[in-house]
Amino acid sequence: MELQTKLTQPAHVLPLDTLEAPAHCGAKAWRLARMHQWGYPVPPAVVLHGEAFQQLLNATALGHFVAQKTDSLSLDDPAAIAAAAEAIESRLISSELPVDLVDEITTATAELLNQGPVVVRSSACGEDSNEAAFAGQLDSFLNVRTLEQLLTALKRCWASYWSHRSLAYQLTRGIQLQSMGVIIQQQVDARFAGVLFTRSVQHSNQDSMVLEYCEGLGDRLVTGDVSPRRLFIDRQGTVSEDLVSCIEDVEPLSDELLQQLGSLGTALEDDFEHPQDIEWCVDGCDQLYLVQSRPITTLRQSCQKLVWSNANVNENFPDPISPLLYSVAATGYYHYFRNLGIAFGISEERIDLMEYPLRNLVGAHAGRLYYNLTNIHAVLRAAPLGEFLAEAFNQFVGAESTDRDHRAPRWTSLQRGRLRELAESLRIASKAIRSLWKMPRGIARFEATVDAFADDSHPDRLPSLDWTELLALWRRFLRIRSQWTEAALADAASMISYRLTQRLLSAEFTNAADTAIANRLLTGLCDIVSGLPTERLWDLSRLIRQHESLTAAITRDPPDQVWHQITSNESLEPVRRALEEFLETWGFRCSGELMLTQPSYQEDPASLIPILATYVTRNGESPEEHLQRQQHRRERETERVLGVLRTKKLASFLPWPRKDSVARRLIHWTQRSVACRERARLKQALLYSRFRRLALTVGKSFADRNLLHTPEDIFYLTCEEVEQIINRAAMLPMTAADLAKLRRAELASLSQYRPPDHIELTSGQFWEPSAAGTPADSSDEPQRHLHGTAVSGGTIVGRAIVLTDPRQFTEVQEGDLLVTRQTDPGWGPILFLVRGLVMERGGMLSHGAILAREYGIPTVVGIPNATECITSGDILRIDGDRGLVEVIG
Repeated sequence: MELQTKLTQPAHVLPLDTLEAPAHCGAKAWRLARMHQWGYPVPPAVVLHGEAFQQLLNATALGHFVAQKTDSLSLDDPAAIAAAAEAIESRLISSELPVDLVDEITTATAELLNQGPVVVRSSACGEDSNEAAFAGQLDSFLNVRTLEQLLTALKRCWASYWSHRSLAYQLTRGIQLQSMGVIIQQQVDARFAGVLFTRSVQHSNQDSMVLEYCEGLGDRLVTGDVSPRRLFIDRQGTVSEDLVSCIEDVEPLSDELLQQLGSLGTALEDDFEHPQDIEWCVDGCDQLYLVQSRPITTLRQSCQKLVWSNANVNENFPDPISPLLYSVAATGYYHYFRNLGIAFGISEERIDLMEYPLRNLVGAHAGRLYYNLTNIHAVLRAAPLGEFLAEAFNQFVGAESTDRDHRAPRWTSLQRGRLRELAESLRIASKAIRSLWKMPRGIARFEATVDAFADDSHPDRLPSLDWTELLALWRRFLRIRSQWTEAALADAASMISYRLTQRLLSAEFTNAADTAIANRLLTGLCDIVSGLPTERLWDLSRLIRQHESLTAAITRDPPDQVWHQITSNESLEPVRRALEEFLETWGFRCSGELMLTQPSYQEDPASLIPILATYVTRNGESPEEHLQRQQHRRERETERVLGVLRTKKLASFLPWPRKDSVARRLIHWTQRSVACRERARLKQALLYSRFRRLALTVGKSFADRNLLHTPEDIFYLTCEEVEQIINRAAMLPMTAADLAKLRRAELASLSQYRPPDHIELTSGQFWEPSAAGTPADSSDEPQRHLHGTAVSGGTIVGRAIVLTDPRQFTEVQEGDLLVTRQTDPGWGPILFLVRGLVMERGGMLSHGAILAREYGIPTVVGIPNATECITSGDILRIDGDRGLVEVIG
């Protein structure tokens, strides 16, 4: 029967360069095209578009004939499947192909056939996908030398779409192939051929690659006619041999070829973002070719290695956290990253791919909050420029890098083709720029939202509210916490702008004196709100010094007694009013202000007295004067930097822009972003302080009803448990008191342990206190030279004062260098009193680093066990430009 139907597709035979998606050519052809486009050694080939195959079915009686034969097939009747396959193959093989298609194939394959035999391979849509491996179900044909043989092989390839084994396989798996492309590829005169599995599917070490090969063409390996030689290649390139499996006397491959195979296999796995089963061959000149690659579908799932880090979170949550806070944080981080992706224009489809890592961004070890760094990096790497974002995040928080996880979603996971991915990337870039540009207005809205909540949940109002009103406030807090987009954008802007600024400047300023030049451009910004409480405390101390009796009492008497004197002595009315104003405006800012379990100065005003007493005894310039001096230094440094860049081109082949123009904008963006981030952080402290007071009010109601032993027990229930009790929806409300008591005791027992800052565990494993109950190993010989991350420039020599709690600040003397584990904004008043800072934890944009730069204090962070390597009284030299701390006496 002749099939002379004219096909309307203008081009049915396509070169590998033009394939962009698997939809119409099949996954096998698309992967081969990607390998060719990425520069891998792929034999020359063309691909017959699947539309030619589909139009044959749709436009002729052949499609109707096939439907009749296959519609009623069932696995229960193997004989019917075999009969249908035979009838379809016979009908198709006897058909003649359309003349225009034959002409196109003749022209496109002439050069390939002139150079020697070709191989004809099927490439069906659905074949070799991660979910269904059709490898071996469809046919390929070797040693095709003439056009007549090629056309026959093409029809036989198409016929294999309905072969007995293919029909049975599709019925078994419930999978329907959509279309079929055909690869016509130059056949290599192979000296060796084989397969490379980039992950072992049977060997106990899945990180090893498995190489199997034989002499000659690889079809004998596929059919099982020969036993291959099997080798294992580890990730460092070391080769070992499975002697038991090598039955045939196969010549060994050269070391050079083995190393080349290992390198190409690793690269392909990275590019395809999944372990690969790679077919390869070597010709007589030892030239290596990759003829196809498909995802390994039978890989045994091993336990995933997870990297946990408390970088950055430890400055906000330095102690074991309560179940209430953990339930807030776990949900909050999910919405934080998810909403940030939406704000950047990442599609819902892509965000849905990230759902698992998004749901598991934080965890707890020994009661302390940790980032699941593996999952955070997986989320960031699933976005455009993902590796840059992961590096910027590490610098932002002071965390370490992690290995890529082939199981995690990637930007190319949707396999949309290069043009669509490029268009999508441009849309995301456009929306991200708009979101970041509008970020200051978003921060203003965020501030207004929190201020409104703070007014409605003011502690003076809470006792008069009923349960319905308390529940409404409770839900309102959770709603704000799940709509953290504006604050998240400020974090992202700070992270990205700082990274870009540092990259631009480090390329031009390469001498040792300019190592931390980006940090010097962030000193003395003056609009960092975290520094305002320090300025107000200084003003209060000057006011107190106007009253001789109070000045004497504040440095002599107990804080409670001094507070009573201020509130009861009419002559101290100006001081009382100023203090009350400070407490109302700034009294929620204290160390541990986000912990929920830590009372603020508003709840315990007398605890502010020791800080005031220290300020009262200090002379010299005020914080405001000090900041202005730092501002002048920054402005001079900025002009120097821009002057150096003024003659530099951003790109040598473009006359514009100059680097000084780009740097000016980047520096301004970074400074503005950091200021906005600190504004958001201030409002977060206010929000959490109000939520603490709200929780205590609810806790008192529960305790009054004998649902809890004390109001503070509410911190040992989760948000969901509290809401269920308020709603009278809890299944066992009377067990809440004992549950809270149990959790409180467990957390108290865990507080004695200090897990490492960086933990690597397998999935489902928790840090064991018994395995590492003490801090990381320290040598008997004290370390004299310590290395960390430089975050605030300058060099200073002075006496070390080691503090682990800001309440120890009374030990600080003029000119001391502070050594501590971490700081939060509550440490701000202390940082003004010291002249240098060393921290075990922190990153470039941690709050301690920001305040240190604001005051121009040389600072080095990220020095493990600094509080143990250094003791109070040691003489230190801190180099805040190179990240060095030296104990010199």
